[in-house]
Amino acid sequence: MAELITPRQRVRELAVAPQRIPIEVDGAVAYEVVLTLWSVFNDKQENANFDMGPEWFDELVESTPEDLREEFELLGGPHCQVWLSILGLIAAAPHPHDPESVFNWIAELNPQRLRRWILGYIGDQAAAHGDAGAPSMSLIEAAAQGDQEAVKDILKASLKPDQVEPMTELFEIDPEQFRDRIATGLRRFREEVFSKYEDQFSKAIAAAAAARRSIASRDNAKDVIEEVTNGLDYEIPLGVTRVILVPSVVVRPLSLIDRYRDSLMVFYGLADEFISLNPEAPPSWMVRFYKALSDEKRLRILRRLSEGDTSLDELTELLDLSKSTVHHHITILRAAGLIRVQMRSDKGESKCYGLRPQAIEDASAFLESYMRPHKESALA
Repeated sequence: MAELITPRQRVRELAVAPQRIPIEVDGAVAYEVVLTLWSVFNDKQENANFDMGPEWFDELVESTPEDLREEFELLGGPHCQVWLSILGLIAAAPHPHDPESVFNWIAELNPQRLRRWILGYIGDQAAAHGDAGAPSMSLIEAAAQGDQEAVKDILKASLKPDQVEPMTELFEIDPEQFRDRIATGLRRFREEVFSKYEDQFSKAIAAAAAARRSIASRDNAKDVIEEVTNGLDYEIPLGVTRVILVPSVVVRPLSLIDRYRDSLMVFYGLADEFISLNPEAPPSWMVRFYKALSDEKRLRILRRLSEGDTSLDELTELLDLSKSTVHHHITILRAAGLIRVQMRSDKGESKCYGLRPQAIEDASAFLESYMRPHKESALA
């Protein structure tokens, strides 16, 4: 998962999974509808860090009818966690995973199954953050069947105190009505907002998925995750039996990793080559790369990382800046592909940062390649 979109490990054990795990690639645009909904209405995200830019996100908010915006504020829950859970539900849906088929399937889903899925996803956060542990299946089942005390127990164990009340209100909605409102909200957002971009996004995502699918089965799952996330050294938790790669236009240049039961889903920003761009314009990753090098603080971070891996605390002390400021610089360096992040499953959310020296060599070669046609044109 990236810096801005925080990679969250759903870890129940302190061991890691074997690396020869089946890798699937799902290029369905249904995920993109939900990712867009999540990123647009998630007040925790800083949309300026996405390639789409804050203006694009503002445009989507403005083009969403007011009644639908209000509905999303309620149905998404704090930080749109419900929409995050729906991403995993799409993977569990029957194929094909096109939006119409998936949203129709959700509309017909057993209401208790939908509640069970969302509550189970939320409940896993307790384990992911190293708390007392995930709620028992019996507690989740009781909550899915309408036991509001069980719902409150799950939410109190899994969420921050200020998130419990709004999420409790969400699960006080009649289960069948709740399912219908989720399905209707997804359909309306697709038809009234997302449809403007669906054809373009769908083609780019399908092309990126096809390219990745042709080589994914040959590689180690851990290595594939590091490659598609641009440097995230992620320890796959024990219990994961499949890895699903989902290319995305909206999350570019970042990534989102989340666990849904035995599946680890990796939503990663697809490469520039799959998006129709002005042929005269430099690739956006190249612009990010050289902008990342234009700041003194970030150069100092890179120099320190050239000496070996380090932590956010050490970088904060070195630069004499706040953690949030250093984290911002790290996010920019990550997006430029200059550093890697190592996630340790035995240390919860602990991260260690290291340099990716090959990225510097590659960028130099690509810059030369980009400049060459202009040189040849000037000499003609």
